[in-house]
Amino acid sequence: MNDPSERRSGMPRAERERIARARAEVGRTAVTPRVARVLVGVFALALALPHAVQLGLDARFYRELGRGAAAARGAAPTSAMERVLAVNRGLLARARELEDRLADESVVGRYVRPVVQRAMTAWLGAGTAQVEVGTGGWLYYRPDLDHVTGRGFLSPRHLARRASAGDTLTPAVHADPRPALLALGEALRRRGVRLVVMPTPVKPSVEAGGLGASRLRVPVVTNPSYPRLVAELEAGGVAVFDVAGTLAALRREGEGPLYLATDTHWRPETVRRVAADLAAFVEGEAALSEPTGGYRIRAVEVTNRGDTARLLGLGAGARRFRAETVRAERVETDEGQAWTPARRAEVVLLGDSFTNVYSLAALGWGTSAGLAEHLSHALGRPVGRLSQNDDGAFAPRRLLAAELARDPDWLAATRVVVYQFASRELSQGDWRPIDWDALDVPGVPDAPDAPAAPAAGGAVWSAEEGVRATVEATVRAVGPVPRPGSVPYRDHIVAVLVGGVEVLDGPPAARGREAVVYLRSMADNELTAAAGLGPGDRVRLALEPWSNVAGELDGISRGELDDPRLLAALPWWGTPTAGGSP
Repeated sequence: MNDPSERRSGMPRAERERIARARAEVGRTAVTPRVARVLVGVFALALALPHAVQLGLDARFYRELGRGAAAARGAAPTSAMERVLAVNRGLLARARELEDRLADESVVGRYVRPVVQRAMTAWLGAGTAQVEVGTGGWLYYRPDLDHVTGRGFLSPRHLARRASAGDTLTPAVHADPRPALLALGEALRRRGVRLVVMPTPVKPSVEAGGLGASRLRVPVVTNPSYPRLVAELEAGGVAVFDVAGTLAALRREGEGPLYLATDTHWRPETVRRVAADLAAFVEGEAALSEPTGGYRIRAVEVTNRGDTARLLGLGAGARRFRAETVRAERVETDEGQAWTPARRAEVVLLGDSFTNVYSLAALGWGTSAGLAEHLSHALGRPVGRLSQNDDGAFAPRRLLAAELARDPDWLAATRVVVYQFASRELSQGDWRPIDWDALDVPGVPDAPDAPAAPAAGGAVWSAEEGVRATVEATVRAVGPVPRPGSVPYRDHIVAVLVGGVEVLDGPPAARGREAVVYLRSMADNELTAAAGLGPGDRVRLALEPWSNVAGELDGISRGELDDPRLLAALPWWGTPTAGGSP
């Protein structure tokens, strides 16, 4: 006869007794005082060892860390509570800076950590917080995995979690991509331009074999919210180009790997096919003029070590993940000149690093063979391009807004704008709004309550063609700079607002004004002195117009200043000179 308690619980008596014994044994687990002391000692030693090694080898490191004021300097607080909060922000910012610099620049961080990581990767197949190690030499960027395997990016729970994720130093993001994309579509529609959105699948969506998922039911895996996003955008008048459909077709045709094994990006043959399908889609969305042609293809081999391989942090002596060689096809004019983006074009491509790969030299995969180049070749016409590595949710839109703020007629010849961004931006990007109504629309009256369009540069000293200058100035604000190893890009440029300009050599009219200056803040994963600038620092800079170097540097990740009044200012490119802080 069954035990009555067994009938009530639905669990066999033997199983209940086993669980009871296990709980009793766990409850009686004891740690002797000696074992406790040993464990505490080992933990304390692990915390102290990096500092002890650093003090023994280079005590100057800590003296340099102690210099400078907190990063949160700025406008003077107006109340006692604001003063308390400002001090708290300064302390938190300083603590974070100390932790980051110790992790990145200490002896242990530079020389010991790569050795430990090489051993862990070789023996245990362990990755890092940024990189997942797959099989067969495949590496994956963890944010890409999180996007593909996470909950729907439009689910209320996901949006609420991201909306509440800000802290004292970092404001909460705008998690929902729909308002930003629909607003851009409407702003372009007012200018007679069609918007085509192009979310680009990340590598785990397509190349999951290295993760042990060789038998997927679908050739391309998308986030659960993706179909809903497409339906809502198309209902709002925004076209969506289905990159996943092109990749699925390549899979069915038996094509080999579509993405690089040790990099986050797609292979050059994938770019060519996507560009061809995109060209056909664009031609179906708007009436374009007759093709002009004038382009040819030249095949080249490119060898590079992928961004995820570098991000893994194995150091220069690593042998496991070697460089990859690909066959790219450069797009050139009939005269043999490298392709360049057009200033006035019927088709403009906004993009991130998926646009820049094989195009931007800083990414290491060659030039003139990227998405914009092959789109131009497939369309048989010039194409405009505004692209920047990283921050695909905001940076390309900001680039477009800046062009329109400086020249309201910038899109006068344009019929289609293609907005390409990595699909992970849908779940992880910051879709901050842009006030498109503040920008002039040629031939369209301003809305009654719309603010006036900013004057070109205003009180800010805009860069002038052909002008070079040497100045001393005080730093007023600095854009954000990432930690080396926290992003898959090895170079970074930061925007700095300087004021109180003193002209040592250059136009006297600039004296006392403000200027927006771009400085190199990270080179080959090493922070420069400019990365440590803060408000109040005095700098001496050699300036030239940003346009002089934009062809080479425009696509590199940039930490911009979040100040709409600076949008129309033409920036300078700055090089620190003797006598300044950098």
